[in-house]
Parts: sequence; C-alpha cells; structure tokens
Amino acid sequence: MTTAKSQNFNTQNLASILLLSLDESYFFNTLASFFKDSLNCDQVSVYKFNANGQSILMSINGEALVDGEILEKGQGAAGYIFRSKRGYFSNSVERDPVFQLEAKKGIKAELCFPIVSEGLILGSIHCQMIHTSREFTRDDLTVASQTLNEVKHSIQNMKMYMQAKSLNEMLLKTIELKEKELQDSRFGVKTSEAYKINEKDIVGRSASMKELLALVDKISDKEISAHIFGEAGTGKEMFARRIHCRSSRRDRAFIAVDCSAYNEKQLDIELFGDSKIAGALENAHFGTLFLNNVDMLPVSLQNKLMQLISHKTGVKADSRDFFKADVRIISASSKDMMEMVKNGQFKDEVFYALSSALLKAPSLKDRKEDIELLANFFLNQTKNREDQKSFSPSAIKSMTEYVWPGNVRELQNVVERAAVLSEGMIIEKHHLDQHINESHKEEIIEKPAPKKQAQFVQVTLEELEKTHIMATLENLGGNKTKTAKVLGITVKTLYNKLHSYGIAFDKDAM
Repeated sequence: MTTAKSQNFNTQNLASILLLSLDESYFFNTLASFFKDSLNCDQVSVYKFNANGQSILMSINGEALVDGEILEKGQGAAGYIFRSKRGYFSNSVERDPVFQLEAKKGIKAELCFPIVSEGLILGSIHCQMIHTSREFTRDDLTVASQTLNEVKHSIQNMKMYMQAKSLNEMLLKTIELKEKELQDSRFGVKTSEAYKINEKDIVGRSASMKELLALVDKISDKEISAHIFGEAGTGKEMFARRIHCRSSRRDRAFIAVDCSAYNEKQLDIELFGDSKIAGALENAHFGTLFLNNVDMLPVSLQNKLMQLISHKTGVKADSRDFFKADVRIISASSKDMMEMVKNGQFKDEVFYALSSALLKAPSLKDRKEDIELLANFFLNQTKNREDQKSFSPSAIKSMTEYVWPGNVRELQNVVERAAVLSEGMIIEKHHLDQHINESHKEEIIEKPAPKKQAQFVQVTLEELEKTHIMATLENLGGNKTKTAKVLGITVKTLYNKLHSYGIAFDKDAM
C-alpha cells in the first residue's frame, strides 16, 4: 500500500510534470496514468467538458484518443459529475442508475470525481474495475480529492489555457465569417443569404412522429452530425431543415446535394468545387450541408469528405487548391447503411463520422393516424379559408387503407391531383387515383345462388295426397304392400284409395 510520504512525493512530481506543458492531451493523459497507479485500478478514463455540458473521452490508461466518445449533457457518469460537481463511487455498477452506460461496457466498480478550478469544471476522472478483486471506499475518494487539491495550481493553469484557447477559436471563427462575407460581397451576393432557408411545418401527431421530432429538437443546437434513414418519400430533408433552422447556424446557408444525381466527377465538383466555382461545402461554410442518398457517395469522395470533417479543410476537384469549410453535415439514405458498412460497401469511419445521431423517419404505414391530417394540409395549405375544400368519408377511408409505398411524397401528389379533378368543395372517392381505390377492395366471395323456390300452385289436400301416394307407389315398383308400409296405412286402405282414384288392379298381384 502506498504510504503517505511516498504519496506526497508522487503528487509533488505530478504537479511539476503538469506545469511543464499546456497541452490538453498531455495533461489528461498524465492524470490518467497517475491515478491508475495510485488507486490500483484496472482502467482510468478521463473526460473533458465543453461549455455546453458535452463530455469528450480524452484518455484511457494514459493513452490519448483521437476520436474519443462524445456524451451529451447529462449522459453517463460524466454527465452526473458535470451536474453535481462532486465525486461518486459504486461497487455494484450494474445496479446503479448513474452507471448504466458503464455497466454495458463490463465495468464492475467505478470511482469518479471532477477536475475543478475555482468553480469551473474542466473534466472528470473515472477509476474503473473490470474485475471484482478491488472495491472502492470513501477513503479512495478522499485521497483523490486531496491529490487534485495539491496540484490545484497546475489545474488552474490548464483552466486559463483552455479558456484562452476557446476564446481564440471563437475569434478565428468570427474572422473567417467576416472574410467569407467580404469575399461574397465582391460578387454582389452574400452566400449565406442566397442559401438561407426558413423552417417549414412538419405535420404529424402519431407517437412515432412525436418521438422523432423530440429527438430532432434535442440535437438541433448540438454541433454534431446526424444521419436520417427511412423509406423514400418520408420527408428526410424536412427533418434536416428543421435541425438547421433550430441550430446556431440558422442564419447561414443550408445546401442540399443528392449524391444519386451525379456521376463521380460531377459530384466531386458539386461538393468540392474547382478552380472556377465554389462547391457546396465551401458555400455552406458555417452552415449546414444535407447529403441525400449518401450511400451513393463514391469511395474516393468518402476519403475527401473524411479529410474535411477531420481538418475542416477540403481539396478542390481539379487541383491541389485548398479551402476552409466549417460545415455541419446531415446525411440521409433509404438503404441500410450498417449493412453496407458490414459488407465493405461504405467506409466505416466515414459513416460513424456522419452519424453521431441516428434518426429514423417513419413511413406512412407506421403512422396511419397522420394520413387524414397530412391530406387536409396538402389540400388547403395555399388556399384562403373560403376556398378550402374537404374530403368525403369514403375518400378518407380509401386513403387510410392504402399502403402508400411512395409515402408522404406520393400522398401529396395524389391530393393535389384530386383537388384539380374536383370542381366542387368536396373531394370524393372517385377523384382519387384509381389504384388508391382498387388496392384495398375486399374480395367478393361468390355465394351459391339460392335454390329456386317451386312455383306455387293451388291444389286441394286430396289432390296432394293422391300425388304423393302415386309417386310412392311408382318409386317402389308398384309393390302395394311396401307402399302401404311406407305411407303408414294398411294395404286395405291403400286399395280403397286407389279404387277411389279409378285405378284398376288385380288383388292377386299384391
């Protein structure tokens, strides 16, 4: 066990080492290495906090991470530390709600505590046990707190450095923005204004839509990429527009590029530009680029896009000229991108860089309760109140029962066509496309035709009896004994009946 004297010696060395450098990566790596040894744990993870509460995994066991995990505000144990600004530990991680993310990673016990300077939290240190051979105690938390207190001057220096760095980045961003605006003004147009958009209404009250819109609004003001997946015609660009219009980039450009609309050379120029024109990425500087059908992006352009994402610098299509582009990228596809990554059809690092947040756009068959709402919206969105039309119940029924393979886009086209065909104020079922009405017709099961009833003829009971007796007699081959037995009468009575009918017979032939 480490003695108090050796512990003090180690912290003195730690303070000296931390003062030698103002490199963030070196600072967090050194702390990770120190606490792994001093607290005798299997693993130490160190997170850095952004001003918005995001936590970025900087180091594991003293090894720097280039693209460390990013957790949103309040997420995981790091989110708890940012919110509470105090240490915490658990030796039953799988049963502790604070450590739900850690439990999924196989962590058995964890001790975590903040890196704080003058009330400002810089990050958090997480000492973790993957095996159960070591349990944390309150004494461990006390030792960690004392250690950080003894190197508080080093932490204060790092705080000042990180604040200055953040301020410098903001100033550089402002300068770049002004330079871009000056460059645009030379040509009599401001790119940000040329591509500026307004948010459009997204109609839906189904549970799936409410869930999606809540997630869209949650990530809008976060500087993270997003990938929207779903069937064609589900309105993926509408969700991308909403993200942009509710972000800090709302006053800058929103540019949409469909990767399936160009060959490789054309798409290279469209995205990265050439010596004559600026591409979509350059025009979207400080704004948002929407990449639709991103599954069609060629591998060569995937590599170029990855370079731009990593360094905020792109290369022109026909030269070695570089350009700067601080762009938020929102991508979309109707393909299963994870399957494409698995099959080697799309580079995994590019997809992961594009999909910090994954959003599923629901199809109309999964939100049938929105069909009538959407149909009425498309029918009357540009009309004055006195000119607005409505659907008949039968038309609503047909639209609700249809499967809509083309989703919202198909519904809009059908409604607009029906509005043209209808001269009155009511859209009837027959105004809809024929395939809408025919697709859900119930199969008509042919029922056997009812037996034709015998035509009624007025007869007396005596005539009816005679007909029945003669038919029975004929059916039994003229055998009077059997006929009498079937009729339930005596042979004598049968003879009397026959005699009354005027039928001659030989008694010996009975």
